[in-house]
Amino acid sequence: MRARVIDLASGQTDLLMAGRIPAQRAALAEVDARLAADDHRLSRIEARAGLAHGLLAAVLPALVLVAAAAIAAGGHIGAPGVALALLITMAATEPFAALRRGALDFARARLAARRTGPALLCAAFPVGAEPAPDLAAELHHVMLRHDAALAPILRDLSLSVREGEHIALIGPSGVGKTSLIQCLAGDLPPTAGSVRVTATARLTQRTELFRDSLRENLRLGAPMASDAQMMAALAQAGLESIIHVLPRGLDTELGDGGQGLSGGQARRLALARLMLRDVPLWLLDEPTEGLDGETARDVLARLRHAAGDRATITATHIRREAEGADRLLVLGDGGIKATHIRGSPGFEAVLNGLRPD
Repeated sequence: MRARVIDLASGQTDLLMAGRIPAQRAALAEVDARLAADDHRLSRIEARAGLAHGLLAAVLPALVLVAAAAIAAGGHIGAPGVALALLITMAATEPFAALRRGALDFARARLAARRTGPALLCAAFPVGAEPAPDLAAELHHVMLRHDAALAPILRDLSLSVREGEHIALIGPSGVGKTSLIQCLAGDLPPTAGSVRVTATARLTQRTELFRDSLRENLRLGAPMASDAQMMAALAQAGLESIIHVLPRGLDTELGDGGQGLSGGQARRLALARLMLRDVPLWLLDEPTEGLDGETARDVLARLRHAAGDRATITATHIRREAEGADRLLVLGDGGIKATHIRGSPGFEAVLNGLRPD
């Protein structure tokens, strides 16, 4: 949905000239209606399950009480038997609450599978051979567009990234910063052109954590990492004071989306997962967005220290994330509008135009 809205906004000139604005709006409305229908269907399932469980919990004990009282009146059982029947009935309704939660989780899983299935079924696009010596990435005349998008996000873009170089991608929302990060990560195949990139690790704009243990969330970044390596990464990310007070340590369970952690702690956990990846290029998509100033500065300092001699590419619109770059690339109009190297006259001017802390 977000990609379609951005495509409509960024490509409205081309769409207007082609007479495709009404069709694109209709497609957007169709997607919105489908998402609303899915949400309504899920709410309907939840309401029905809740009603069924409530009726069962209310009616069944009453029926058992009436039946037990009738049997007791006939002298077949006594008061203890009636009480036991009621207790068994009340206990018997408890598993249905778990079944209700399971049904809701199953419905959410089906919706998630429908949304992500096509992307998972598509094989990762074949990234070209390793880049030239001393380079971490090479892009030649690359065009990018999202599925079903009429207007390309980026077109005829060429870029070389040196080993150990720190690059910041800046520009207003919708110009293709995240799309370029996705392309370098192998998640968005180019429509045209060639991409040569070394091994990468990516810190997404949204912190992706799952209902599982800390250990398993960390292993998404490095499946073979040992407990000692995980603890070192957590300490490097600034979570050493948290992990030692948790009674179960790395086996501590998280809720959906990292429930149980604050926003800053969740971001640090994602940072620790990134630090476990020993690769030459880190891709960072707004790494401190949504964090308070003090937490953001600490996360950035740890990130830059951990990066060492790795190359980094950061998509950002915040000054603090761009001021450590060796090169600023201003994206717009489907490509790179301007390049500013540290020490050049325009470098500080561009930094000053970014959002302050």
